[in-house]
Parts: sequence; C-alpha cells; structure tokens
Amino acid sequence: MMKEQGKAQVAEKEQWKRKLLETAVSRAQDFVKSLIRIGEENPYEMILEKATPESTDWMEEYGLPVTDTDRQMMKFWFGLEKEKLQAMGNTVANAFLHGFISQSRDRKDRKRVRFFYQIGQEALAKEVVKALKEKGLTPVITEPHILYASQGQKDLLLEHGDVMDEELFHAEWEAYKAAMYLYEKELKDTCGMIGIDQFGMEPVVDTGNENAFLSEENKEWLTKLSQKKRDFEAQWIRPSEISFCKVAFPNMLVGERFEQIFDDFFQMNAEVSEPFELLQQVLIDGLDTCETMEIKGCNGNETDIKISLWPVKDPEKETKFLNCGGDLNIPYGEVFTTPRLTGTTGLYHVEEICLKGIFYHDLRLTFKDGWVVDATCKEGKEYVMNRLLYPYQQVTMGEFAIGSNTKAYSIAHRYQLGGRMPILIYEKMGPHIAIGDPCFARSEDAPIYNMYDHKEMVCRENEVTKDREKKEDVYFENHVDITLPYHQVEYLRGIKKDGSKVAFIEKGRFVLPGTDGLNTGFGGGEK
Repeated sequence: MMKEQGKAQVAEKEQWKRKLLETAVSRAQDFVKSLIRIGEENPYEMILEKATPESTDWMEEYGLPVTDTDRQMMKFWFGLEKEKLQAMGNTVANAFLHGFISQSRDRKDRKRVRFFYQIGQEALAKEVVKALKEKGLTPVITEPHILYASQGQKDLLLEHGDVMDEELFHAEWEAYKAAMYLYEKELKDTCGMIGIDQFGMEPVVDTGNENAFLSEENKEWLTKLSQKKRDFEAQWIRPSEISFCKVAFPNMLVGERFEQIFDDFFQMNAEVSEPFELLQQVLIDGLDTCETMEIKGCNGNETDIKISLWPVKDPEKETKFLNCGGDLNIPYGEVFTTPRLTGTTGLYHVEEICLKGIFYHDLRLTFKDGWVVDATCKEGKEYVMNRLLYPYQQVTMGEFAIGSNTKAYSIAHRYQLGGRMPILIYEKMGPHIAIGDPCFARSEDAPIYNMYDHKEMVCRENEVTKDREKKEDVYFENHVDITLPYHQVEYLRGIKKDGSKVAFIEKGRFVLPGTDGLNTGFGGGEK
C-alpha cells in the first residue's frame, strides 16, 4: 500500500512538472506583461477607476481573497477628507520624484512607475495615480496586496518549488528571457516603483514551514533562477537609475484606538523631513571620524557587537554614510552605510520583532567578521534557518544604520504596538543592521552624494560584492532590516583611529552635540 502511494505521488509530481514545462512560455509572458501593461489592458487600473464606497461588488473583480476588514478599510479611506487624500497622494508622488535628486539619479525620459497598494486603500491609490499622471508619469498598477495569503497560493508556490530541477530551471529561464525581449521597449521605460503597505495584524508565530520540505536541489535551482532573473532585469532597469517610494498605514486590526493611531501615523508620514535631515548630517559628520562602532544593549537586551566601518581616502570629498529623508522610505529618517565585514564581530540580540510577516522571540545573531555564524531564537534554530536565513546557512551583514525618528518610536510605544510595526517604520526607531545584500546591490558603481555636504558616499560594497565582476553568486537576493529599539540601547559609540570614543546614543537618547533636536520626538509618548 505504501509503495503504491509513493508511486502515485511520484507520478503526480512528474505530471505537474510536465504542465509547468508546457506552460513556461505563456506564464513568463503573462508575468512580464503584468509589469508593463497600462490603460484598458491593465485589469487593476480598470477596477481602480470604478472603485467607489457605495458598493463593494467591484472588489470581487480582483479575483483575490477580500476580507471584511478590507471592505471596512475601503469605506474608511473613502470617508477621509478629499483634500487630505489629495495631499497624501501628492506627498507620495513627490517623494518618488525627489528620490532621483537625493540618490543622484537621472530619470531621463522614462515614464512607467510600477505601483501596488493594499486592497482597501483604493481611495488613496486613486490620488497617487492621479498625481503621477499630472506629473507626466505612467503608473503600472500591479496585483494589489492582500491581508493574508490564501492556502491555495502557498500550495502553488510549494508545488512549484518541489519540482524545480535543472530541466525546469532552463525552461523557465529561457522563457523569461524571451518574454523580457518581447517587451524590451516597455520595460526600459520603467523608472521605479511605489508601494503602499498596511500594518496592524497581531503578530503570531509562523507554524508553517514549507521551505523545510524542499530538497537542497530544489532550493539551489530556485535560488539560481531568482538570481538570474534579478541580474537580467538589472541590465535594463538599473537600480542605480531608478527611484522608489514606500509608505505604510495602520489598518483596523491595530486595535480599538484605530482612528487615533491612524491619524498619528498619517500626520507623521506627511511631515516635511528636511529639518531632521539637517540634524542627521550632524550625525554623519561625527560618524565619519570613526573607524568602528560598538553597540551595547540594556534592559534585558544582551547585544554586544562591534561594527567595522570602511575608511575614506579623501574626507573633504567622501563620506561613509548616506543621509536618508522621507522620500524613498516614508517616513524620515536614518543614516546608513555598508559595513566592512572584517572586524564586524559580536552578538546582536532582539527580544521580539516581526520580519516580513514572521514573528521572532529572543532572536540572537552571532557575527564573526561580518558573517552570521550562529542564529537562534526562542522558537528554535531551525525556525530561524528556514525563514530568516533561507535558503542559506550563512549570510553577511549588509547594512549598519541609525534610525532617528523618535516620533515614530513614541507613537508605537504610546499605543503598545510592539511587533505589529512594519519594518519600514520600525527601522527608523533605533540603531539597526540588515542581513543579506548591501543597500546598493547591483548599483555599487554609480556615484551617490549627500544633499547637504555634497560628499560622495563611497561605502557601497563589501568584501563579497566587490567580486561581482568575477563571480555570479555574490548576492543573496534578500535584505532584512533588524532594529534595536532605543529603550534597549545602553550605548552606541564610535571608536576613532587613536582609540578615543565618540558617544552617539546613551541610554536611548541622542547625545552627540548638535543632535539633541532628534530627541524632541520622544515628547511624553513613553509614559
């Protein structure tokens, strides 16, 4: 009986693989076309045009799971003042365009902007689309995001990965390349991406573990296919030549005080960031004098790590950190760099955090010369390996940054949002690292300058990505920010070449002379 069942499963998998092989071309064309279609050819644009709060029938046309929360959020968004919606739509569109200035990039005559939103956010999405068109841009609306992935979607991904081998890899890779060439002109018209996210869901431990069921061969070919696709698209849509903008708003799942929480985050997302960027420039001036950073945790946090910084050849013209305002990632603000792997060693400990929808308790990452050599959490070592580090056994530290948005921290603390916070905002609420690729992956060779001191930010690669011309596998295709919130920071200090130390944060407060203005966001929100 067992043998018969085994044979049936093998036959079923082979049949599914044959179907994937036969449909590789059509699937690739449908996927690539979804990245460039506009007007009447774009079903989501047609749905958005007809979206009104008087009915919810049009929401069924998405062909995606629509929840009661989605319907309630749709009516809530449409119930906001028209002027308020228009202002936020313009804020998002202007932030996207400002990214070309802050990132030293040339849009040229490219017009297409990939745009996604959450089902339920149609009122704001309409205003973003309108603002983009008024500025001469062409939104390409891709499939809206949903609250919860359906089991059918999860099963489909698992079934695809379960039969991925060399034969299917080559079929899908060739089909993808052909589809890219088929729509080459339209793809090269792409100048960036805009995304509107949502948050508020109660964090839960992920009990599913579909990645654990894939064989090493499956993982290897899936990873290779992903890398090849990213490398190929980057030849036409170069990361060094595009802009993007992401912003997030709470949904009703955030709790009984939803409207207060929503208003606080809405106002913060609309805030002008220039005054804070000027304060961040003071941080950068101090950071540029340091060779190493050291972080020590407190209040139960056991972080104890040293992070090595790259030297600069000409301090008058070069800088180690980029000043990030409220354009690419709304809201403001952080300063960040690509750390030097050699010398980056120690324990990075986070008591609780939600990363890409997956919750971790007591997450501990041990680094040696920039590589994660051990990763554990309360849920178990395999839990981390099959989710956070997947599909690798070891990854590098790709970023070191200091989040400076104390107002975001104060709001989150006031409402006790904890793990409900999206990393888009959470990364602004304290020092943080990212594991995986550096921020400038595939754009390391393009110069980028800070807006206020006009110095070139030269720390764009690490010891792994510097070999990108010689090797194919220098990228992880992943970048995960992991924040240490202010109240768990005993100190963040820099060490100069002569061994003297510069204090940036002590007991959760900015202490570098000239940066006290960053502390004003704390207000009374922590009480």
